[in-house]
Amino acid sequence: MKRFKWPLQRLLDVTIQRELSLRGELLELSRKVFRLRHQILRRRAAHRTALTALAREEFLRRIARQEVFFKCSDADEKQLRQLNEQLSERESQRSETMQRFLKTKASRETLERRRAEARELHMREQMKLDQKQLDEGAQIAFALNAIRSRLLEPEMGA
Repeated sequence: MKRFKWPLQRLLDVTIQRELSLRGELLELSRKVFRLRHQILRRRAAHRTALTALAREEFLRRIARQEVFFKCSDADEKQLRQLNEQLSERESQRSETMQRFLKTKASRETLERRRAEARELHMREQMKLDQKQLDEGAQIAFALNAIRSRLLEPEMGA
């Protein structure tokens, strides 16, 4: 039987590698998004905790510390804005990568389906060829047997 060779196999292999690469890239971007969100939540929680602690202090002591707190708060807000911008960038990158991943995955699935169809067609054609060879062999054997029996008939009659 002739071996199955699909002309688009290399394209399928490259598409599979691209899909795996994009999957890894998506995983890394998801981890970065998670870390950034966690960092933002941690900083906001620390800010709320400090504000709550400041609110519990006596009035005179609170007034003195409040100015320092608000100066630090401005710096914290600036850092939080930067972290939120980074988060937006990472989420945007993740969204774009997800779109590329889904297109690549669909392409791979299509290629695999076409390969399976081509393999099925190849197998049917090979089975037809094998059957044709068997039929030809049977016909030749029958013809040879008929020729032998004709050649042997005169000898039997003698």
